[in-house]
Amino acid sequence: MATDRELQAELTRSNILEIAAQEILRNGFQSSSIGEIIKKANVSKGCFYHHFSTKKELGYAVLDHSIEHVKTELWMPLLTSDNPLTAIINMFSHPEQYLDSERVKFGCPINNLSQEMSPIDEYFREKIEIMFADWKTHLSASLKRCQDNGDMKTDASAEEIATLIIAVTQGATGIAKNSQQTKSFSEYSHGLVKYLKFLQLQST
Repeated sequence: MATDRELQAELTRSNILEIAAQEILRNGFQSSSIGEIIKKANVSKGCFYHHFSTKKELGYAVLDHSIEHVKTELWMPLLTSDNPLTAIINMFSHPEQYLDSERVKFGCPINNLSQEMSPIDEYFREKIEIMFADWKTHLSASLKRCQDNGDMKTDASAEEIATLIIAVTQGATGIAKNSQQTKSFSEYSHGLVKYLKFLQLQST
């Protein structure tokens, strides 16, 4: 059982991570200031460096944290639902449930880090590449389950559809960020919604 000191240390680390994630989302990794993160997290410099020895180590932890958050809060509820195809259609049809005001303004934290850091840091690049591959694998399996259950046409490749969904998700999110409007996401994902509805075999 964790001691009170260990629990407090974990809470402190989590707080630093949350503050750092917000700073990186708003300013980018390279422009984020360790001093500002320390100030906003209300910790000493020694406390900060006890948990994260370098800024890069903090960035890696923020990336891991962001991937886990997106996976558990967004992907898995969709992909483990009774009918993943319908759940995905509903998400794209109601993007305000996926794109809150912060995500519209600042974009997807993982996509942002991919654009900024993948060309210059191999860990960031590899970690995000693995994330997309994992997303594609789980999404393909969920769509294949829809086909096996008779909820989706079988004359289309589940893997190719999964690739299309990921590409549209990332592209439309970036366009919504650029326009600063949720409706841009709907405009650029409308064709995908029509195609996914075409693939449905049962009305739910």
